[in-house]
Amino acid sequence: MSKMRVGNFAVVLFVGLAVILAAQTSFGKTVAVGNCKAHLVSYSTISAAVAAAVPNSTVLVCPGTYPEQVTITQAITLRGLPDVTGAWPVIAVPSGGIVGGSGAQLSVQGTFELAIGPVSISNLVVDGAASGVDCSAGTLTGIQFFDVNGTLANVEVRNQNPGGCGIGISLNGGNFDPDFVNIRNGNIHDFDNTGILANSSGLSGFLVNLTSTTVKSSSPGVLAGVEYFFADGTLEYNHIILAGGTGLQLENFYGFMNVRGNAIVGANIGILSGTSEGGNLIVGNVLTNNGTGIAVSGLGGGAVVRSNNILQSSVEAIELDCSENSKVVSNTIFGAPVGVADMNSGDTIKQNIFSSVNTLTTACSP
Repeated sequence: MSKMRVGNFAVVLFVGLAVILAAQTSFGKTVAVGNCKAHLVSYSTISAAVAAAVPNSTVLVCPGTYPEQVTITQAITLRGLPDVTGAWPVIAVPSGGIVGGSGAQLSVQGTFELAIGPVSISNLVVDGAASGVDCSAGTLTGIQFFDVNGTLANVEVRNQNPGGCGIGISLNGGNFDPDFVNIRNGNIHDFDNTGILANSSGLSGFLVNLTSTTVKSSSPGVLAGVEYFFADGTLEYNHIILAGGTGLQLENFYGFMNVRGNAIVGANIGILSGTSEGGNLIVGNVLTNNGTGIAVSGLGGGAVVRSNNILQSSVEAIELDCSENSKVVSNTIFGAPVGVADMNSGDTIKQNIFSSVNTLTTACSP
């Protein structure tokens, strides 16, 4: 074989090996935390495993409790493995409390310039008990996303209640590229500020879809079960149980949101459709024992409120706040001082069923 052919062969071999190594890095690898997967490379903490993993790796978390704060800065899958009772692994507060006196227990960090992802987190519990957080210095957050595309599935976040600044899940969109996050089958409970907060600067799209998730708090000072601010998405088949505050607060501003099949109990306002250029579609929800069942902000006209069951409202079933062009159609309203309040001449009110309602409708009085 000539020297030229040998040289060419070496170059081809080198390039081929580089491609294989790059593919291996691209596909990542699977590692474990704990000692339940003897055939895998294992780490004693979640932090060590995610720091050592290459992008697009899978980190399997063995049953147990892990008292640490975890930060993720790359595309990764973090998945808990159940114990014999079916319980998921727990990320608990470290013995010295939350570093800096405030912050997130599980944080996924992009750059606000380039979103990271996909990041998939599933089958884990984040427990904020004994956090030591002083609310005058900041907040306590169970799971926090900054500029991340990803999924949260079968995640429980609990005991985010240090004294008025506890947030279950906080999702922050980036400034320069659209982000999306899907949450499904979650259980967010015992927080004292907001259960799930999705917000952005409004400079780029931020889509957050929330499905089949329970959000529950007995704190009378809670602000919201779920709040959207410069974010939009679909909210379907969630259960929100509060002792005050707002069940779903939708300040999406741009576009519209599809709010369907949710059950909300015990809030001051069950669903607040706030500022929205495109109006929101609020269909087939069940609202029970709230102060106001559904409220449409005066700046949120164009909302469609259809086929909802609104039961035992202590103030009014539906508040339109003199909004323009809202449609209130085919709702069943049972038990309220006022059925539909502050209607405007441009609103459509038809085919609703009223029962045990003192005053069916009231007109806008600007």
